[in-house]
Amino acid sequence: MIAKIDRDFVAADLAAVESLLARMTPKDALTAMSLASRRDELREELASLTSANETRASAALFFSGKPVVANRGIESEFGTEAIGKFQDIVTKVFALQHTGNSLGQRGAVPGKELSKLHITNVVHGSFGFRLEELEPQSEFIDSTLKAAVDETSRLMDSFGEADDQYFEAAVENIDNRVLGTIREFFELISTSEAAFRMVSDHFDKSFDRQTVDRAAERARVTTLREETKTFDGNLAGTLPYASQFEYVTTAERGVIHGKIDAGLEGGEIATLNRDWVGKDSRITVRMRQVVRGDKVAREMFTLLKIEPR
Repeated sequence: MIAKIDRDFVAADLAAVESLLARMTPKDALTAMSLASRRDELREELASLTSANETRASAALFFSGKPVVANRGIESEFGTEAIGKFQDIVTKVFALQHTGNSLGQRGAVPGKELSKLHITNVVHGSFGFRLEELEPQSEFIDSTLKAAVDETSRLMDSFGEADDQYFEAAVENIDNRVLGTIREFFELISTSEAAFRMVSDHFDKSFDRQTVDRAAERARVTTLREETKTFDGNLAGTLPYASQFEYVTTAERGVIHGKIDAGLEGGEIATLNRDWVGKDSRITVRMRQVVRGDKVAREMFTLLKIEPR
């Protein structure tokens, strides 16, 4: 169940009932009693939905534009392809979260069976689909698939936002397979002259035609690069609890900073300042770049190793 959608529907029903009650006269006593009973039921239902803790993965996509006929129907080929690509994004985000590594350009996506959502309802207003996780892992904590759906919502939102920095920060931790599938999704929506609204647990975003076109163009011109590099220089310092480092290189780029790889154990991170600050050294880093067209828009470093020069 997507609590937000259900709350919206119940709140709309409640507003309609209260509006009718406000127009009742003494001659409408029986009708007023019935409406008052319905109002009380809706208030109780709304209160229970507001306090509910949703732990299952859930999302809803509402479509409008050329492929949609009011709230009566949607072109089957477009609807099937759009939902399929959304599921594909969720699957790849889920795999990336659990492997912590790039997925590679080809091959099976890990955890595909564990990341399946099911269409549980057709939602009207415009025309949309409700997708849910049918068998949650726990009633008390969020499922891992829910985390993937939430991250998918955040990622897709960043593609449509006007702020370039928000977009670049959001995509820095994905890989080219995730990026490629998001590109395919927005290209489908754009070329089909469609728009959509996406709702998940704590997310509600409308993508009008202008936003869809901006997202499709961003996805088209963006690529991600990753390589391992070495730099000579001196360690300026680390923040062990934040797992961050700063390093003064002898190269033209000067100071670089970033994260410390999880493969370096906590005790080893804690000794980096003592053993290496101010001493000539060589570091090995993983460098990731967000490239827009032919320009590097964002660059991230992860410290893998430090050793004597």
